[in-house]
Amino acid sequence: MSQSRREAGALLPEAWRVHLPVFDGPLDLLLHLIKLNRVEIHDIPVAQICDQFHAYLALAEELNLDLAAEFIYEAALLIHLKSRLLLPVPSAQDGEAEDPRQELVARLLEYRKIKEAAQSLAEIDRLRLGIWTRRPLPVAPEAVEVDLSDVSVLDLLGAFQRALERFDREHPEPLHLRGEVFSVRREFDRLMSVLSAGRPFELLDDLRTRSCRAEAIATFLAVLELARLQLVRVHMTEGEDVLLYRTTRELSAEDRETVQS
Repeated sequence: MSQSRREAGALLPEAWRVHLPVFDGPLDLLLHLIKLNRVEIHDIPVAQICDQFHAYLALAEELNLDLAAEFIYEAALLIHLKSRLLLPVPSAQDGEAEDPRQELVARLLEYRKIKEAAQSLAEIDRLRLGIWTRRPLPVAPEAVEVDLSDVSVLDLLGAFQRALERFDREHPEPLHLRGEVFSVRREFDRLMSVLSAGRPFELLDDLRTRSCRAEAIATFLAVLELARLQLVRVHMTEGEDVLLYRTTRELSAEDRETVQS
């Protein structure tokens, strides 16, 4: 061991030379040193704490302990703070000069508050681990005895039968009605039979006499087919009546096959 490491190790308490505690961070180590030296956080002896902090780092290096970079950073801050305190304090124009230790004290107070809260939560967790709760016992359903002294099984069956009959009356089976089919071919033949040359045929009146919407649509399609084959001539009056006039053209076999298809 080098001379500098031996001198650094001499600054440590005797107990540290047997067992080196591992701290959660540099602030944790600083709080430990402050407690070990029995000083107040607001009145930190920076020079003494700085030497002990570096002695801890030297011993940790000797024991090959891996320390986080934040320990080295905190050691550099302590050296800077120690150097500031060794320099003469310039006279302040407005009031007292600011204490260089103020920022470090604030960090230590905040860290101690968080550490105490964490310890309290850990103690509560340890207490809860020692509490054993009993699991809820399964509740068995009690057997309920049905009293049938005033009614017989036959009475129950009769009531059930009447309920089924009433359900059938109130919920009859749906009626399935097949819709009537009206073909365009049939309406085509009907119109051909009622149309005569030279006499007008009122289409709107004929549509109003159809039995349903489907039959009226079939009639209208038949009129379009008659007009396409030039068998009728369509004329609309000023009163918006639609008149059909039969032409002189005869229905050929080819036209009939077209209508049939």
